[in-house]
Amino acid sequence: MEKQRGSEEKTENFQGKNRRKTDDKGHGRCYNGRERMGKMDLVLAFFVFLVGVAACMSLGASLSWALLAGFFCFFLVGLHRGFSAREMARMAAEGMKTAQKVLGILLLIGLLTALWRASGTVAFFVRAGVSFITPNTFLQVAFLLPALFSMAFGSSFGVVGTAGVILMTIARSGGADLLATGGAVMSGIYVGERLSPASSAAAVTAAVAGVDDRAFRSRMWRDTPLPFLITLILYGILSQRYPIQQVDTQIMDALSTGFQLSWPVILPAAALLALPWLKISAIHSIMISCVLSAGCALFLQHMELGQLLWACVAGYQADQPELRDILSGGGLRSMLDVVIIVILSCAYSGMFSGTGFLEPVTDQVEGLSKRIGLFATHILLAFGTCMLFCNQTVGTVLSAQLTQEEYRRRNLPAMEMAANIGNSVINLAGLVPWAIACSVPLTTMGVGLAALPLAFYLYLLPACCWAGEVWRNRRKQTVSPAAGEGGAQ
Repeated sequence: MEKQRGSEEKTENFQGKNRRKTDDKGHGRCYNGRERMGKMDLVLAFFVFLVGVAACMSLGASLSWALLAGFFCFFLVGLHRGFSAREMARMAAEGMKTAQKVLGILLLIGLLTALWRASGTVAFFVRAGVSFITPNTFLQVAFLLPALFSMAFGSSFGVVGTAGVILMTIARSGGADLLATGGAVMSGIYVGERLSPASSAAAVTAAVAGVDDRAFRSRMWRDTPLPFLITLILYGILSQRYPIQQVDTQIMDALSTGFQLSWPVILPAAALLALPWLKISAIHSIMISCVLSAGCALFLQHMELGQLLWACVAGYQADQPELRDILSGGGLRSMLDVVIIVILSCAYSGMFSGTGFLEPVTDQVEGLSKRIGLFATHILLAFGTCMLFCNQTVGTVLSAQLTQEEYRRRNLPAMEMAANIGNSVINLAGLVPWAIACSVPLTTMGVGLAALPLAFYLYLLPACCWAGEVWRNRRKQTVSPAAGEGGAQ
């Protein structure tokens, strides 16, 4: 009996050391001796991931390779800490469900970017925008034209590769200030990242926050006018100080001869911008725009059907040599890397949530938000995640994961979290020099980091939002004591 009782006590002690707790998502977490050995396994996984990021950036390879290597490293950390392979896979799959909400939009965006090029829609707006350039308005046009394009494309990379390249070419040939032009283009290409129905960044933000995509974009419009207007005024002042000397019409001539630029080519853009205001979903708006673009390419530009279908897959290729570098691109293949990054980022989120890897950071975020406020915390998280992971999508996903408990604790709506992420990470990623959201546009335009201080909109938007939060908090503090005195009387 004594031996049996001793054996049972040892069994109970062993089970106590290796007991499993289940979180609210149903994931079993094993608290055993290996987990208490320290956090070096997690530190090592992060180190391998960061080395992979550095290698990808130095070699010019896709960041998805580093994310894939990091995924396996964090998967192994979970195994080392007592989770089974099936549990880790289930956590990753749970996170990937978020990606399912935006994959359809991402693929349609790939089609849209090729079809708009083939239909002449891009060429029309470039020619129309350039025609508004005067010596004292160039920098304002360099901001407004990419802003209009980004509202349609929803992709900063797609806009900088078309309107951005054209504007920089005009700036170089006309003697305009290249840093100011680069800053104006950087500001413009990010306007639609939060507002456009075709924006993958807006779709991911709405998905991770669990809010409706159309409602999220409507919320973003409320915070846009003030920083947008200030930015426009600043570029107006700089345009007066650094006027362009001349405008090279060679590109405009090439656009006019290469495309039939009659009024129907406006229809794809008009549909995409107008239909969401009629409460038509983003995915259906993009589909309608794609159909209209295909019609323009076939019947106005007289493109062969087989050639158009290939452009939808591999990207559009301009026939004119002078337009090949600025109008070629798009297609499903162009979105492949984005799709992989979104899927892996959401898989990270599922693993981090299920394993509790980020719980120490979440605790720090809670204390930080109490000291400096929620939006200021989002600003710091935006810079921190984008500096570490060099990617806007990963920064968005992790910002949601690290702050969602604080929003629940304060009983704040999910839209509040979505708005704070949209007003911080999406823009601020463009200010991190080694993040692809910054390095790719600057490299495409051929300007250096000195252009970033002149990208006013990127930091005026979060600055205005932060100032608004500070003002509202101070107003609450002044109203509360007055209400208390009134109640006492």
